[in-house]
Amino acid sequence: MLRRIAHFMIRRAEKQLNVLLDYTHAIAEADFGLLSRYNRIFGFVNPNRHLPPEAYHAARLTGALAADCGTCVEAEINLALQAGLPKTLIKAILTKGELTPELSAVVALSQAVTAERADDTEARAQIVKAYGEKGLIELSYAMNGAALLPGIKRAMGYATACNIGLMRNLD
Repeated sequence: MLRRIAHFMIRRAEKQLNVLLDYTHAIAEADFGLLSRYNRIFGFVNPNRHLPPEAYHAARLTGALAADCGTCVEAEINLALQAGLPKTLIKAILTKGELTPELSAVVALSQAVTAERADDTEARAQIVKAYGEKGLIELSYAMNGAALLPGIKRAMGYATACNIGLMRNLD
C-alpha cells in the first residue's frame, strides 16, 4: 500500500517538474525507509524564506548545472519558470550572461563552490551585503542541494545525457 502511495506521489512530482523521476521510483521499490530519507533532503533544500526568487533559483540552477546538464537542470528550469522567472533571465543565469551585480555574485559563488570546489570571497561579501547572513546560508543550501540530487541519480545509474535543447528552448 505504501509503495502505491509513494509511486502516486512521485508521478505527481513528475507532472509538476515535467521530468521523469525514474530513479525515485527505484528508491520507492527498494525500500520505503530509504525513500523517506531521500524525501527529507527536500525539506533541507527547498524552503526559500530569505531570498528573492531570482537569487534562490540562480543558486539552484548553477548548482544543478555544475553536477548535471540533463533532467535535473530541466527540473530546475521548470521550477524557476513556475516561480515566475523569465526565460531570458534563466538563460542568462545558465550561460553566465548579463545579470545584476547581486545575481552575478550568486552565480559566481555557486559556480565556485559546486563546480570548482573553491571559494569566492568577493562574491560572498556581495551576497551578504545584498541578502544578509540568512540569505547566504539559504543560498548555500540551495546551490549544494541542487548539486547533490544529480549525484544520487548518477550513483544509482540513472544519469541522463546532456540536453542541448534545454538552452534552445529558452530563446
